[in-house]
Amino acid sequence: MTDANDNTGVCGFLWPTCSRLVPCNSSDNSCLQSNTICVHHPQCDDRSLWYPVTMINIKGILNGIAVAGGNGEGSELNQLAGPMGIFIDDEKTIYIIEAENKRIVAWKHDSKNGQVIVDGNGNDQLTWPTDVIFDKQNNSWITCDPGNARVMRWFYQNQIKEPILISGIGCGGLTIDKNGFIYISDWHNNEVRQWIEGDQYGRIVAGDNGYGNGLNQFNHPDSLFVDEDQSVYVLDRFNHREMK
Repeated sequence: MTDANDNTGVCGFLWPTCSRLVPCNSSDNSCLQSNTICVHHPQCDDRSLWYPVTMINIKGILNGIAVAGGNGEGSELNQLAGPMGIFIDDEKTIYIIEAENKRIVAWKHDSKNGQVIVDGNGNDQLTWPTDVIFDKQNNSWITCDPGNARVMRWFYQNQIKEPILISGIGCGGLTIDKNGFIYISDWHNNEVRQWIEGDQYGRIVAGDNGYGNGLNQFNHPDSLFVDEDQSVYVLDRFNHREMK
């Protein structure tokens, strides 16, 4: 496969069937779903298609380049400290949540410095945040804050914090699907829940069988990805595997 934007060769796993791959935006080859890349996949379609980033083999890329940070650990705007989660928007701006700096920083395409979007260093804010997503419907950021056992929302324009969305949860990873459902991995309960605005508890979609290495169990579920069929892919950290 090749990157539809610059024809860079990438190696991808063939697990997703062709019927699951959705054509990219025809005008600019953009992807409407987060954590996907627009690729040429001639085995499936003549058009460019969304492909999940989790299915791309980074080893197939010979030389990487630094797109954010790369100037040592620190809190300056050209540095990162403890980067954990990322989100890439349609304009290729990269949003990074930093555990040690307790902030969300936006790095525009080809920029040498980031811009602080959310500063969580104040009292009762972020403690070791791990992941971030952007909720287009509410124009806000949603963050995992496992240090405080909660999930929080931050408005994009004024950084005002809403009441805590979910409390008592060891949130490790977040993702959002095309319907606006939010998926949250829970370190404490070794499960993944699907959640929608106004729902206090959500719905268990994976795990909830204690920690372990069985096919119905997790041991520290972390990053998430949801495909077009709403199949959930979960990085199962301490079992050293990815589950579907």
